[in-house]
Amino acid sequence: MTEEKIGLKDAIKINLRGLLLVYSLVPGNLFMTGLFIVVDVIVSYWDYFFLAKFVNDVVLGSSREVLVWDVILVTIGQTLISHLYNLLHKFWYYSGSNSWELPNAHLNEKIMSMDYEYMESESIHNRRRDIDAMARHSGGGVCKLFWLATPVVEKIIQMMVALGYTAYLVSRSFVAFPGEPVKAAAFVGVFFLAFAVLLTISTKKNKEAEEKMYRYEEANVPNDRQYVFYTTEYMEKEECGKTIRMFHQQNLLCFHFENLMKAINGNVNKMGKENQKRNVWVGAVEAFVSGLVYFLLAVMVSKGAILVGSICLYAGCITNFLHHFRWCLAQCVELYANTKYVKMYLDFLDIPNKKYEGTLPVEKRDDDQFTIEFRHVSFRYPGSDRDVLKDFSIKFHIGERLAVVGKNGSGKTTFIKLLCRLYDPTEGEILLNGIDIRKYDYREYLSLFSVVFQDFKIPALPLGENVAASREYDADRVRSVLERVGLGELLRKMPHGLDTPLYTDFDKNGVDISGGEAQKVAIARALYHDTPFVILDEPTAALDPLAEYDIYSHFDDLVGSKTAVYISHRLSSCQFCNDILVIDEGKAVQRGNHEKLVQDREGLYYTLWNTQAQYYQTEG
Repeated sequence: MTEEKIGLKDAIKINLRGLLLVYSLVPGNLFMTGLFIVVDVIVSYWDYFFLAKFVNDVVLGSSREVLVWDVILVTIGQTLISHLYNLLHKFWYYSGSNSWELPNAHLNEKIMSMDYEYMESESIHNRRRDIDAMARHSGGGVCKLFWLATPVVEKIIQMMVALGYTAYLVSRSFVAFPGEPVKAAAFVGVFFLAFAVLLTISTKKNKEAEEKMYRYEEANVPNDRQYVFYTTEYMEKEECGKTIRMFHQQNLLCFHFENLMKAINGNVNKMGKENQKRNVWVGAVEAFVSGLVYFLLAVMVSKGAILVGSICLYAGCITNFLHHFRWCLAQCVELYANTKYVKMYLDFLDIPNKKYEGTLPVEKRDDDQFTIEFRHVSFRYPGSDRDVLKDFSIKFHIGERLAVVGKNGSGKTTFIKLLCRLYDPTEGEILLNGIDIRKYDYREYLSLFSVVFQDFKIPALPLGENVAASREYDADRVRSVLERVGLGELLRKMPHGLDTPLYTDFDKNGVDISGGEAQKVAIARALYHDTPFVILDEPTAALDPLAEYDIYSHFDDLVGSKTAVYISHRLSSCQFCNDILVIDEGKAVQRGNHEKLVQDREGLYYTLWNTQAQYYQTEG
């Protein structure tokens, strides 16, 4: 993680923006937090003020009624105000418990709305992982911002009240030394000089300790990322479990994991030592300041400048000041150090989408006639200098069956990403009915396609929601597509029908489905949305050629008159298509039906067909 120096002015702006965002996620949060701070200050000084009044009234010989009222204010008043404080504290703590989850949900919304190219960027994923690591490992970022900001404001107000009382106390020096203004001024000056020196020492030691502890904490961020990898992304993965056992990786992994934990614990221990040294220094300073204060109070009482009972008030106020000064200083240093993590969060939210989302509505045609054309399209992925597609030009119409074949890495999946506008061409243009697709409303254009990708995922959600990709859905329609793809029997076995969760990851009543069944659920999801274009992008790559051919040919019957695009590196799967496009090294090199292409002995299709034939020939 790069070191970035943030000025005080920028730090204030960043933290204010972060706070406003956090508070905006819970209605009424800001008002209730403000009320909580005010009541907290009142609770802190209630006892000091009314106890001092009670003692002074006793010394002055006040009436029984006055003394009884003093006792009522000290006891019952304190009880009532404490109950109100506890109620508001509960609300504040509840709000704080959401101080990461709600901003994290906000972050998830950002991720799901980002340009797709960011999802294939490792640097973007690392930025997100660092944000998660700070929140998980130390509560840093916007989470810590919430817990730090409210106490800082509360402690500043506490100190202002204490300073007000202290200023009044010091002003009484001129009463303690009547007719001796120079002596009174010298007395006040020495007090404030000693007070300032001691607080400066405390400030310096606090700042040094907090900065060192934050450096150690920051050093654990990459360690935490490795910890998550070893524990959740490798050791606990079923597919990794086989590798661990077959290659006896236990000792290797334990060695790296133990070294990682040593590094993490080493930084934690260093933080503990710094905190211990800071506490020793600050404790000593507070002891000196307390002695100074009590000396001042003793002089004031002996000179008759204040009453005996006022010792409770002024000693309590100055003790409060010392306590809150110490913690406010520590939290301000921590708040400043935490600013870089708040900035990481806000900068992530500020990542701009590059894609122009368009405004034109997609034409609603009664005849469902759409024409897609790639016109001299070239494309290279961000950060790469190699064109994946080069001067790529094709044209196809609604209702056609287009098979796209070629060797691995030839650009087949990139063709689909561009067709679905997950990326925009580097050069050239893609046209829908003669209009550049970038001019169409982005969401409307996406609604033309249903895709089953090679790396499709089925989340651990109820079956009905999985097929409809929505909480609200037409149950009869979901059942219909499940029957059509051959999952009717599975549905009838589901204990809760469409409400049955898939997989047992999060619900013991869920149902684990096989890889083949998951493929059919993904196909049902594509069919449910009833779009003009349906695309299979090698979702059966793990199957043998004959099994893949069976799924593709069956799916062809399901799509009816819709445009279907089939992507495969296996030529056998797409023989039923009358239109086959062959891509090689990013270029459209051949096009035609199987009979035509296989006759061209100089073409790539002929070579691929004869190379693969041994794997899928059947007896005639």
